[in-house]
Amino acid sequence: MIIAIDYGESKCGFAIGEKFIAKSGTVKRNELDKILKEFKKVILGIPLSMSGNYSNQSFKVLKFAEKLVRKGHEVFLYDERLTTKMASSFGIKDDDAFSARQIFLDYASNPSISQKFEILKGIEKDIKVIGEVLYFETLPIKNIKGDSLTKNYSLAYLHNRKGNFVFRNAATIDKKYDTVITKEKLKNEAENFLKDSGDLIYI
Repeated sequence: MIIAIDYGESKCGFAIGEKFIAKSGTVKRNELDKILKEFKKVILGIPLSMSGNYSNQSFKVLKFAEKLVRKGHEVFLYDERLTTKMASSFGIKDDDAFSARQIFLDYASNPSISQKFEILKGIEKDIKVIGEVLYFETLPIKNIKGDSLTKNYSLAYLHNRKGNFVFRNAATIDKKYDTVITKEKLKNEAENFLKDSGDLIYI
């Protein structure tokens, strides 16, 4: 059995089942923990902005995901951008429960569309950087602040906790960086964000 959740700070939609939904509804946030005790596997909808970037609510959901993982749950994250819009177009008032049902059905039909949430740690490394820094799909390095570009939710959450601004949609980055920290296999893509005189650093 799995539970899919449309998370909110005051109320949450939920849908429970295996391949099909056995039960769904909406509960107050403080009632959710009691329900979750029965489930090992949790599917969380993550609300991204319509541009595809992270929002404040995205990071609230990721913080909740971290809490669940620390309690022993397996947490999978699903892009829920269209579920609330669908509920509205169908004239559905309980959009939290509707969104949870849609998250459940989408995950059940294709689990690969989700990402498993993991608790990551930054890198202890002594390197020198010049000017403005962009992390491109890499872990943060201790004491080096910068922007981050990643589609990995776990990585995005870690960068946000470190105080870095996090992009998800590369098309919304409108500047070039003095230093791009990335992986060697991403060299060609990383160069697109680099100033002419900038440095690539591989980790």
